[in-house]
Amino acid sequence: MTKTIIYLIGEGGSGKTSAATHLQQKYGFTSYAFGMIIRDYAQANGITLRKRADYAKTHAEILEKYGWDYVPRMALSSSAELICIDDVRARKYAELIERAGGVSIAFDCPVEVRFAHTLNHPDTAKYPATLHAFVQNEKEDRVENAVAGLKFETRALMKSARYRIDATGSLEDTFDQLDRIVVPLLARES
Repeated sequence: MTKTIIYLIGEGGSGKTSAATHLQQKYGFTSYAFGMIIRDYAQANGITLRKRADYAKTHAEILEKYGWDYVPRMALSSSAELICIDDVRARKYAELIERAGGVSIAFDCPVEVRFAHTLNHPDTAKYPATLHAFVQNEKEDRVENAVAGLKFETRALMKSARYRIDATGSLEDTFDQLDRIVVPLLARES
Protein backbone atom coordinates (compact mmCIF):
# COMPACT_ATOMS: atom_id res chain seq x y z
CA MET A 1 0.00 0.00 0.00
CA THR A 2 1.24 3.48 -0.91
CA LYS A 3 0.99 6.31 1.61
CA THR A 4 -2.20 8.33 1.54
CA ILE A 5 -1.60 11.89 2.72
CA ILE A 6 -4.47 14.30 3.23
CA TYR A 7 -4.14 17.85 4.44
CA LEU A 8 -6.95 20.01 5.72
CA ILE A 9 -7.39 23.73 5.04
CA GLY A 10 -9.93 26.09 6.55
CA GLU A 11 -10.59 28.91 8.95
CA GLY A 12 -10.92 28.31 12.70
CA GLY A 13 -14.08 26.49 13.71
CA SER A 14 -14.80 25.06 10.26
CA GLY A 15 -14.54 21.44 11.44
CA LYS A 16 -11.00 20.48 10.37
CA THR A 17 -9.93 19.01 13.69
CA SER A 18 -13.21 17.10 14.06
CA ALA A 19 -12.65 15.79 10.52
CA ALA A 20 -9.09 14.74 11.40
CA THR A 21 -10.44 12.87 14.43
CA HIS A 22 -13.06 11.21 12.20
CA LEU A 23 -10.34 10.08 9.76
CA GLN A 24 -8.30 8.73 12.65
CA GLN A 25 -11.19 6.82 14.23
CA LYS A 26 -12.89 5.51 11.09
CA TYR A 27 -9.94 4.79 8.79
CA GLY A 28 -6.87 4.66 11.03
CA PHE A 29 -5.18 7.86 9.84
CA THR A 30 -2.34 9.22 11.95
CA SER A 31 -3.17 12.86 12.59
CA TYR A 32 -0.69 15.71 12.85
CA ALA A 33 -2.24 18.93 14.12
CA PHE A 34 -0.37 22.22 14.24
CA GLY A 35 -2.55 23.40 17.13
CA MET A 36 -1.80 20.33 19.24
CA ILE A 37 1.95 20.66 18.67
CA ILE A 38 1.80 24.37 19.53
CA ARG A 39 -0.23 23.74 22.71
CA ASP A 40 2.15 20.98 23.84
CA TYR A 41 5.19 23.20 23.19
CA ALA A 42 3.57 26.17 24.99
CA GLN A 43 2.76 24.06 28.04
CA ALA A 44 6.27 22.59 28.17
CA ASN A 45 7.82 26.06 27.90
CA GLY A 46 5.54 28.06 30.19
CA ILE A 47 3.90 30.02 27.37
CA THR A 48 0.34 31.24 27.89
CA LEU A 49 -1.93 31.12 24.86
CA ARG A 50 -4.52 33.89 25.32
CA LYS A 51 -5.62 34.43 21.70
CA ARG A 52 -5.08 33.06 18.20
CA ALA A 53 -2.18 35.43 17.56
CA ASP A 54 -0.36 33.83 20.53
CA TYR A 55 -0.55 30.54 18.64
CA ALA A 56 1.13 32.19 15.64
CA LYS A 57 3.90 33.64 17.80
CA THR A 58 4.50 30.28 19.49
CA HIS A 59 4.46 28.59 16.09
CA ALA A 60 7.15 31.06 14.98
CA GLU A 61 9.26 30.15 18.01
CA ILE A 62 8.96 26.44 17.21
CA LEU A 63 9.97 27.06 13.61
CA GLU A 64 12.94 29.21 14.61
CA LYS A 65 14.09 26.39 16.86
CA TYR A 66 13.38 23.36 14.63
CA GLY A 67 13.10 24.71 11.08
CA TRP A 68 10.28 26.10 8.95
CA ASP A 69 9.20 22.63 7.82
CA TYR A 70 9.13 21.01 11.27
CA VAL A 71 5.50 19.80 11.38
CA PRO A 72 5.15 18.66 7.76
CA ARG A 73 8.60 17.05 7.94
CA MET A 74 7.55 15.18 11.09
CA ALA A 75 4.31 14.02 9.42
CA LEU A 76 5.88 13.06 6.09
CA SER A 77 8.72 11.12 7.71
CA SER A 78 6.22 9.03 9.66
CA SER A 79 6.06 5.32 8.95
CA ALA A 80 2.25 5.56 8.95
CA GLU A 81 0.57 4.71 5.66
CA LEU A 82 -2.43 7.00 6.29
CA ILE A 83 -1.51 10.56 7.27
CA CYS A 84 -3.76 13.55 7.94
CA ILE A 85 -2.19 16.97 8.48
CA ASP A 86 -4.65 19.31 10.15
CA ASP A 87 -4.72 23.08 9.58
CA VAL A 88 -2.22 23.78 6.80
CA ARG A 89 -2.09 27.57 6.40
CA ALA A 90 1.16 28.35 4.56
CA ARG A 91 1.79 27.84 0.85
CA LYS A 92 5.31 26.49 1.54
CA TYR A 93 3.77 23.78 3.74
CA ALA A 94 1.17 22.95 1.11
CA GLU A 95 3.80 22.72 -1.64
CA LEU A 96 5.99 20.40 0.46
CA ILE A 97 3.03 18.14 1.26
CA GLU A 98 1.83 18.14 -2.37
CA ARG A 99 5.30 17.08 -3.59
CA ALA A 100 4.98 14.10 -1.26
CA GLY A 101 1.64 13.21 -2.88
CA GLY A 102 -0.65 15.02 -0.45
CA VAL A 103 -4.24 15.80 -1.33
CA SER A 104 -5.87 19.03 -0.09
CA ILE A 105 -9.38 19.34 1.30
CA ALA A 106 -10.83 22.78 2.08
CA PHE A 107 -13.64 23.38 4.58
CA ASP A 108 -15.93 26.22 3.48
CA CYS A 109 -17.88 27.82 6.30
CA PRO A 110 -18.92 31.46 6.98
CA VAL A 111 -17.71 33.19 10.12
CA GLU A 112 -21.08 33.19 11.92
CA VAL A 113 -21.42 29.42 11.52
CA ARG A 114 -17.81 28.81 12.51
CA PHE A 115 -18.33 30.92 15.62
CA ALA A 116 -21.44 28.89 16.49
CA HIS A 117 -19.40 25.68 16.06
CA THR A 118 -16.97 26.90 18.72
CA LEU A 119 -19.34 28.27 21.36
CA ASN A 120 -18.64 25.55 23.92
CA HIS A 121 -15.05 24.85 22.89
CA PRO A 122 -12.73 24.61 25.91
CA ASP A 123 -9.89 26.49 24.16
CA THR A 124 -11.00 30.07 24.81
CA ALA A 125 -7.65 31.41 23.55
CA LYS A 126 -8.50 30.28 20.03
CA TYR A 127 -12.26 30.52 20.35
CA PRO A 128 -13.54 33.43 22.48
CA ALA A 129 -17.13 33.68 23.70
CA THR A 130 -18.37 36.55 21.50
CA LEU A 131 -18.60 36.89 17.72
CA HIS A 132 -16.81 40.25 17.87
CA ALA A 133 -13.86 38.75 19.79
CA PHE A 134 -13.82 35.74 17.46
CA VAL A 135 -13.60 38.00 14.39
CA GLN A 136 -10.94 40.19 16.07
CA ASN A 137 -8.88 37.10 16.89
CA GLU A 138 -8.97 36.09 13.23
CA LYS A 139 -7.93 39.57 12.04
CA GLU A 140 -4.91 39.51 14.37
CA ASP A 141 -4.09 35.99 13.29
CA ARG A 142 -4.06 36.92 9.60
CA VAL A 143 -1.36 39.55 10.04
CA GLU A 144 1.00 37.24 11.91
CA ASN A 145 3.90 35.80 9.93
CA ALA A 146 5.51 32.70 11.37
CA VAL A 147 8.99 33.28 9.92
CA ALA A 148 10.43 35.12 6.96
CA GLY A 149 8.87 33.74 3.78
CA LEU A 150 6.27 31.69 5.65
CA LYS A 151 2.96 33.48 6.03
CA PHE A 152 -0.57 32.36 6.64
CA GLU A 153 -2.49 32.16 3.36
CA THR A 154 -5.54 30.15 4.35
CA ARG A 155 -7.97 31.79 1.93
CA ALA A 156 -5.65 31.43 -1.08
CA LEU A 157 -4.94 27.78 -0.21
CA MET A 158 -8.65 27.09 0.13
CA LYS A 159 -9.25 28.43 -3.38
CA SER A 160 -6.64 26.06 -4.82
CA ALA A 161 -7.71 22.96 -2.83
CA ARG A 162 -8.34 19.77 -4.80
CA TYR A 163 -11.52 19.02 -2.83
CA ARG A 164 -14.03 21.22 -1.02
CA ILE A 165 -16.46 20.49 1.78
CA ASP A 166 -19.48 22.63 2.63
CA ALA A 167 -19.08 22.69 6.42
CA THR A 168 -22.16 24.79 7.16
CA GLY A 169 -24.28 21.81 8.20
CA SER A 170 -23.97 19.22 10.92
CA LEU A 171 -20.78 17.33 11.70
CA GLU A 172 -22.45 14.20 10.33
CA ASP A 173 -22.99 15.98 7.01
CA THR A 174 -19.37 17.16 6.98
CA PHE A 175 -18.20 13.61 7.71
CA ASP A 176 -20.40 12.20 4.92
CA GLN A 177 -18.82 14.61 2.44
CA LEU A 178 -15.37 13.71 3.75
CA ASP A 179 -16.09 9.98 3.41
CA ARG A 180 -17.14 10.50 -0.21
CA ILE A 181 -13.71 12.04 -0.87
CA VAL A 182 -11.59 9.64 1.19
CA VAL A 183 -13.06 6.25 0.23
CA PRO A 184 -12.09 6.55 -3.47
CA LEU A 185 -8.63 7.84 -2.49
CA LEU A 186 -8.06 4.81 -0.27
CA ALA A 187 -9.35 2.43 -2.95
CA ARG A 188 -7.00 3.97 -5.50
CA GLU A 189 -3.99 3.64 -3.16
CA SER A 190 -4.58 -0.01 -2.17
